Amino acid sequence: MSAGVSRRTAILGVGALALPLAGIVSRSHAQSTPRTIKIAFSIDVLDQTQNVGLAAMKARVDEISKSGRGIAVELDVYDAQSSVNKQLSDVQTALIKQPDVLILSAVDAKGSLPAARAAKDAGVKIIDKRPSSPEPAIADVAFFSNDEARYSKATTDWLRAYLQKNPGAVLKVGLIYGAPAQTAQLLRCDAIKDLAKEMPDRMRIVASGYGNWLTATAQNLTQDWLQAHPDMNHVAAANDIMAMGAANALAAGGRSKDVQVSGYDLTSEGLQRIRNGQQALDVGVTLQGNAQVIDVAVGLVLGTFKDKSYYINPVYAVDASNVNTYAEKA
Repeated sequence: MSAGVSRRTAILGVGALALPLAGIVSRSHAQSTPRTIKIAFSIDVLDQTQNVGLAAMKARVDEISKSGRGIAVELDVYDAQSSVNKQLSDVQTALIKQPDVLILSAVDAKGSLPAARAAKDAGVKIIDKRPSSPEPAIADVAFFSNDEARYSKATTDWLRAYLQKNPGAVLKVGLIYGAPAQTAQLLRCDAIKDLAKEMPDRMRIVASGYGNWLTATAQNLTQDWLQAHPDMNHVAAANDIMAMGAANALAAGGRSKDVQVSGYDLTSEGLQRIRNGQQALDVGVTLQGNAQVIDVAVGLVLGTFKDKSYYINPVYAVDASNVNTYAEKA
């Protein structure tokens, strides 16, 4: 594990929780006067994928509060709706309630920085949930729910293996990035671009564009590409919401069988597309693993979590060969 956090792998399933930080809420605190830990979560956009992670976070809040360990956790959620200005305003509103911890999923690495500074100035501990700030020292913890280096490696490893198994194949790829301001996620597609440079006789990037995390935008991009590049045979999307748009365009054009789609986040819809033959690859960690950020936040306040980074583990690369096995684990 590349982070400095030593703990067993956490897999969150329905009705069961393998605690990632079992010692965070210690017995010594259970003996003390009950205390409330207030957490503010400023999220860049509360889309379908983020809602799954948020539900797991709320469930973890309830579990800790009902554990009888003398701790009550309050979680206030603020949806920035992809607006930097709204995120800045939301954090100012959150600070009025004097939270102990701010979990910040920045809309823009630079534009959202004043929100982090304001929280820091107010003495609030900060968890950077999309670690891409130009001033990383401002956060107490970098929480890697999306570890771009490991994500992109899992994708390029899969592509290498595919090409090795299919020596006559040449991949002609369209890349659908997320939002340009969220620079960390660019690696999800840039790594494929680098692989194409390394293997020019086996891979070519024929088109690229920004889907801005939207299904409709990705669908329109893919439709245009199918007209301009009829020999395209792989669309790599930076998340499953955009992979859905690509899959929709391919289905409408009768190209689902001869054009692969890859995505990220391991959404239930993405996994179902793999089962249906509409998506070749999905990479990520369990969305329920986002609940671990609550343990980190509580540990920061109690002083039992002292690392500067935290990674959700493991990263999965799911395709038709292991989709049912993965579903049993998740």
